[in-house]
Amino acid sequence: MWQMNNLNKPFQALAVLGLTLALTACGDSRMSDLREFVDTAYADRKPEIEPLPEMRPFKAYEYSAYDLDDPFDIGNVFVGRDGGGADTTGLRPDETRAREPLEFFPLDALKMMGTLERDNKPWVILQTSQGTAHYLAIGNYMGQNEGQIKVIDVAQQAIVLTETFLNTSGQWETRDVELTIEE
Repeated sequence: MWQMNNLNKPFQALAVLGLTLALTACGDSRMSDLREFVDTAYADRKPEIEPLPEMRPFKAYEYSAYDLDDPFDIGNVFVGRDGGGADTTGLRPDETRAREPLEFFPLDALKMMGTLERDNKPWVILQTSQGTAHYLAIGNYMGQNEGQIKVIDVAQQAIVLTETFLNTSGQWETRDVELTIEE
């Protein structure tokens, strides 16, 4: 082991000498003119920057509608529900009657499958979005707006129901909706 360390010493000395020579070669004065060019080339050059636009004075806006009613207040939209406005139409759904199964579905979730007549009484077949079929007759309710079936037209494969709903001004309204078989 001692002999190996002695053999490595001349190689170590040669490596240090070679590294020293390489570093002194990098410090050559031939690069001085390049350094001088880099220092002076952009010294007198300034970037061109556009001047800032002139600032106009800001005129403050004074909000003067503090005393007016808030148009987004729920009391202004549905005045009939909380007693704020009286319902003058006289229409009102029967809140004491038991809800029928199809009243929990919106009309667009119900699909008309067909009509039939049994014992001189017209019937309509409706399918829910879950795939359950229901048979309804005139007078049955469906949809979420108190929709009551008024007409079942077996020949035209259509039904007409009257919906009773609360409009945005708090008044009860009715509208007729016709459903047909989707093809």
